[in-house]
Amino acid sequence: MDAFRRLMQVHTQAYLIFTLFLLAVLAYYNAHLAVAAAVGASVLYYYFHAEARRRDTAFHDYIADLYEQVDSAAKIALEKLPIGIAVVEKSGLIRWHNPLFGALLGQGVHFGEDLTARLAPFPWEELWKGEVHVAAAELNGRRYRVETFLICKECEVLALYFFDVTETEELVEECLGQRPVIKIVQVDNYEEVMQGVEDVRRSEIGAEVNRILGEWAVELQAYFKRIEKDKYLLVGSRSALGKLTEERFDILDRLRAVKAGNRMPITLSIGVSADAPTLLEMGQRAQAGLDLALGRGGDQVTVNINGKLEFYGGKARAVEKTGKVKARVVAHALRDLMKDAKQVMVMGHGGEDFDSLGAAVGVVKMAREIGQPVKLVISQPSPALARLQELLQDHKDLEGIFINPLEAEFAADKDTLLIVVDTHRPSLVAAPKLLSSLERVVIIDHHRRSEEFISSPVLVYIEPYASSTCELVTELLQYFKDRIELTRTEATALYAGIIVDTKNFAVQSGVRTFEAASYLRRSGADPSLVRHLFRVDVETAKNRAEIIRNTEVLFGSVALGVCHEPIKNAQITAAQSADVLLSLEGIQVSFVLCPLEDGVISVSARSSGDINVQMLLEKLGGGGHQTVAGTQLSGVTIQEARQRIIDLITAYFKESEKNEGNSSARS
Repeated sequence: MDAFRRLMQVHTQAYLIFTLFLLAVLAYYNAHLAVAAAVGASVLYYYFHAEARRRDTAFHDYIADLYEQVDSAAKIALEKLPIGIAVVEKSGLIRWHNPLFGALLGQGVHFGEDLTARLAPFPWEELWKGEVHVAAAELNGRRYRVETFLICKECEVLALYFFDVTETEELVEECLGQRPVIKIVQVDNYEEVMQGVEDVRRSEIGAEVNRILGEWAVELQAYFKRIEKDKYLLVGSRSALGKLTEERFDILDRLRAVKAGNRMPITLSIGVSADAPTLLEMGQRAQAGLDLALGRGGDQVTVNINGKLEFYGGKARAVEKTGKVKARVVAHALRDLMKDAKQVMVMGHGGEDFDSLGAAVGVVKMAREIGQPVKLVISQPSPALARLQELLQDHKDLEGIFINPLEAEFAADKDTLLIVVDTHRPSLVAAPKLLSSLERVVIIDHHRRSEEFISSPVLVYIEPYASSTCELVTELLQYFKDRIELTRTEATALYAGIIVDTKNFAVQSGVRTFEAASYLRRSGADPSLVRHLFRVDVETAKNRAEIIRNTEVLFGSVALGVCHEPIKNAQITAAQSADVLLSLEGIQVSFVLCPLEDGVISVSARSSGDINVQMLLEKLGGGGHQTVAGTQLSGVTIQEARQRIIDLITAYFKESEKNEGNSSARS
């Protein structure tokens, strides 16, 4: 405005100078006319000058009035703005707030109140660093997005702007809750349940299963479709999945309660997938989850939420398959893979036990039967290996088959076939580097499948119902070739693996287990040699007795034994102690902890079958079977490891009580 005035003054001055010049010229020719012109010019000048002053005054009055109106409107807008605004000090005291924010806190004026008490879960410390922050808050049941602005860092005054997003977030949650979830359901023991059942009863059982699953789908408001005689597809919502996880998929218990004709409980395996980028990937994840649940023994649910796996169920024991068609097919496929390889390498898990070593000896026998060069990779010397090597001293054909991981890595090439027995987890194999360097890998295992799995194997034979990997290898031997003559030593090594994993046929022993043992006995397996393999020295026996003597009983049925110092053969001692504790009156599950020399805590767990110790120890990075499991804990003391086990057991019993309460409420 001042610049405009100065410009007008310059123009006026130029106009006056030019006018005076014209008057001077006119006066030279006619003085009277010049005087008249000067009077006229003066009148016009004063008139226009007065008019300009009047307009300037009016303009100033207009601007002042406009400013006053805008200021008044701003004040009104600030007071009536549908945004809660508060100005607070660093101490949290409210210095000023608009009426809407006052209404958020409650009726009345709230100057001087401490806002930190009302917004307890709020990132106050971050707000004083000078940047603009966005946070979330809740007041009186309403949700707000809070934007903050540091008005004055020196005087420590902060402005908070509260935007009510309750309806928006509820709408977002509703939309997210309607996202699709795919569930693939399979009756995992359909053939076994229907075996020996009359046709009429089969129809009744099938109709009962369909009815229960149909009612379950209605409860979930899900689309339900039977796609095979024992397989179903459900498409539901994300919000219903939350309810299922809270109830821990009680549909497993409902189906298990159906009375089948041969009195075998019906069990389900379910693969669930949610939050995948596409429906195609969601379906693939659901199918992979179903395969994983079946590989873990069935009667459980695998939930894949955005790539993260969760497991539920696993109460029923794995059902033994009566047919041996799969064993025959796998044996022929394994023989073809061996023939196509330049050489064969076999390895088990680190710290090999008799099941791992016996199964490896059986696979070595297969390779030698077709004339393939074969090596057995051993992680490190162990008591089981030392005893087995004593047994193999008179077996000249097996001399020189043992190599360490470094030698195996040097000898392996792209045409090498690696056969992994008694484990499917890459972190547990005897030679992890060898595993990662080879493309052709075969897995033979009897453990329930875990989330960690060897990637891209060319052949997988995992049967959780089997007592041991030696049982599976024994069956493969019978179909691998028309006739294989096992030596006394080879048969005894396989027999020892079955004996150690079944605790002398006391646990996890089915019809096929005894058939395999019978075949090995006919092949020359010597029980007296097996007893020799399992002998322990006096020190080990004393250590085992000390663990049992100091055992504590929790919840009336859980035995927890702890060995406080590293001992000789710690893992074997812990496993044997857990077996003994499980045989005590009233004990349903036992845990034994022993420190190893490298600072790792070894945990052995045993169960009578009512509690799935595999799923318990999976939470600590372990695995195994429903009745036999173990893990190793690193970076903790023995007391910390003991507390982890206690916390695990406590959480299990609390969850069991909660689920029983839910079941009672539903019934």
